[in-house]
Amino acid sequence: MAEGFQESVTIDEGVNEQGVRTRFHFESDGGLVLQKTFDAEPILREAEHARQSTAGMGWGEGRIVGTIDPVSYGRISLIKDRAERDKAILEYFRERPKFVKFDRYYKTLNGGS
Repeated sequence: MAEGFQESVTIDEGVNEQGVRTRFHFESDGGLVLQKTFDAEPILREAEHARQSTAGMGWGEGRIVGTIDPVSYGRISLIKDRAERDKAILEYFRERPKFVKFDRYYKTLNGGS
């Protein structure tokens, strides 16, 4: 009798409350791939609208500078050291500038004013 799957099988757990879809891919060779995805389009539209709305505004208290996708947020939130966490957030937005909501922050990410 053969062990394992005769063909690849995928189990889709669906989308959770944060919008993350989880899929388990069981490969015929015995491998397992865990895939987490989400639809960023609504976040990107909201961020672009917010950047346009904040154009020319000052910093102020409690300014929301962007949105971090749920998968990255989970990873970043595990960083205990505040300076390291802040560095990870800055790097996140440098790599994904379209997630930035505050126009002035968007302009300063890469050394602008």
